[in-house]
Amino acid sequence: MKKTRSSLFATILFFLISCNNDQSSNNVVVTPHPLATEVGQIIFDLGGNAFDVAVASGFALSVVEPSMSGIGGRMQAIYFTNDSLGGIDGTTQVPLSYIHDEYVDGYKFIGIPGVVHGLINLHEGRGRLSLEKLIQPAINLANNGFKLTQGNAIRLNYAATHLINNSKTDKYFLSNSIYQVGDTLIQKDLANVLTEISNNGIDGFYSGWVADKIAKDMESHGGYVTLDDLRDYKSGNSVLVSGELDKYSVHSLYLPSFGPIVIQLVQLLDSWPNGIENPEDYINMFYSISQYVYSNSRELLFLPDSLKNIISHDYNNILSNKISKECCSKKLIHDNQDGNTAHISVVDSYDNTVSLTQTVGPLMGSGVITDSLGFVYATTMGSYLGITEANQRAYSHISPTIILENNSPVMVLGAAGGSRIPTSIAHVIYRHLVMKKNLESAVSEFRIHPDTEKALIEYHNGVEFEFIPDSILFKYELIDSPARFGRVQAISRVNNSNKWIGVSDPDWEGKVYTSSSN
Repeated sequence: MKKTRSSLFATILFFLISCNNDQSSNNVVVTPHPLATEVGQIIFDLGGNAFDVAVASGFALSVVEPSMSGIGGRMQAIYFTNDSLGGIDGTTQVPLSYIHDEYVDGYKFIGIPGVVHGLINLHEGRGRLSLEKLIQPAINLANNGFKLTQGNAIRLNYAATHLINNSKTDKYFLSNSIYQVGDTLIQKDLANVLTEISNNGIDGFYSGWVADKIAKDMESHGGYVTLDDLRDYKSGNSVLVSGELDKYSVHSLYLPSFGPIVIQLVQLLDSWPNGIENPEDYINMFYSISQYVYSNSRELLFLPDSLKNIISHDYNNILSNKISKECCSKKLIHDNQDGNTAHISVVDSYDNTVSLTQTVGPLMGSGVITDSLGFVYATTMGSYLGITEANQRAYSHISPTIILENNSPVMVLGAAGGSRIPTSIAHVIYRHLVMKKNLESAVSEFRIHPDTEKALIEYHNGVEFEFIPDSILFKYELIDSPARFGRVQAISRVNNSNKWIGVSDPDWEGKVYTSSSN
């Protein structure tokens, strides 16, 4: 029987929708804290997309991971939507009145916070839900409190002395007794600030009573951030960098992010001329390459015309062969610290993807909290990041990354861990896409990071492996404590029937939410 025009149109429409859902048919969010992931699930259930989830989870992390991220900190994000990539630079900025000097307290380390502006910028024009709906779960967590995980308790107890030495208020995170797992942390003042942001958006933080309190506190205690600095702050569009990796393209962020060295690391690993048959081969390869990159390329990033070689697969193919014969550079590796940061990876069933990293720098950042506001400010100036010039944006190893195949996202990841962020990301990409390991193995296996004239090798419960010491070609140190080699939050649909899967680093307390098929 001949079909009518309307029934034929319905058949075609059903076919198109089915094909689209077949390409990627589920939502995934991975964060370093179970409650931030649960907030992401709530937002997905309300009909939100990946941008909504990333923003809501980011605000939630400001409440449940206060020692590692927060609205007084900085963020960077890369995203994919409507067949194109973009990025948001919400890094902290050096105040206009800044004068480089030796520092006597935490206030002089504080730059202009960027997280609030960056998260709202990421949401505008891309999210589906209102900002009020996205921030409400964070407000609830701050008002009603949440039970501390083991990691929460350890970090808050460890940071107490830092807060006492730098804040002029003792109202926050300084309980009369040591924090215990399961204790309830209530943050009413932070809830008030989040409510103001919910009601007034960017103006709720960068002007109005919140900004007034920030500026007055800075002025009273020798800080540099002024009311004009806050009002003039703008998050911007990040500069994206891309490099080839076989049939894939790897995309990350240029300065003030260190995404180019992630690309160079994986390209050099992909071009390594020697076989990788055992852990010793892998260690020899990774240390040789990462030691070269950290001794050379990080400095070259700041020189004109250097970028084209750093992210060139042809150039790195030649360089990898050279490194394999000349290991290793004897330059000193500077800035080799383990940092406290939080990363979120999100995808939705419409191929919207977000890779977002936010941080306050070292544990509890500057150690400064303004009375009646309840959040810690990030460290921006001083020796931690080497910032010395007014209006400069904070450089860091933050490197959120998205990988495409035929202009379609297949992998979304990022990490916490200070200078160890690029190496931790490179390990996972190389193992998953080149060595063809499943995502869980790629995230869970031991990692290596270069130190001055020796390799640091992860070796603790869960990542032990058999190796022959004499087969390692250089000095090394086995690190037996967990979470010292980056904490990766990753999502992939490589070789998995086009279904997204997520993995949270087993060295941390993160959680994955994966929806059922649509």
